[in-house]
Amino acid sequence: MEQRRRARRVSTSIDINWGFTEECPYAGTIIDLTVLGCAIHNREGVEVVPGQIVLIRFWMPHERILKIEVVHQALKGVVGFGAKFLDLTAEESETLEQIVQLFGEPERDKQP
Repeated sequence: MEQRRRARRVSTSIDINWGFTEECPYAGTIIDLTVLGCAIHNREGVEVVPGQIVLIRFWMPHERILKIEVVHQALKGVVGFGAKFLDLTAEESETLEQIVQLFGEPERDKQP
């Protein structure tokens, strides 16, 4: 029914650093993830606005800096923002798919 959901979304707890430059000085956590985007708990409460470009640094499996665009600031119960990935390489997209599959496995194990 909801057309915006075009990819499998999984709950995660991936510590990252993020910011507006490659230094990525702010701490955050990816709390859910798809191959198209993510929701980030903004642990430092730094202001972001929709349309703003942000860089995130995390290890997948080695250190990467990915570019994202803030799409909303409306996360339930946590200070944070939703964002979509921009300019991913084929390797980065494939790695994100593997991460989504990895975090999604426990859900499949619970099914009969």
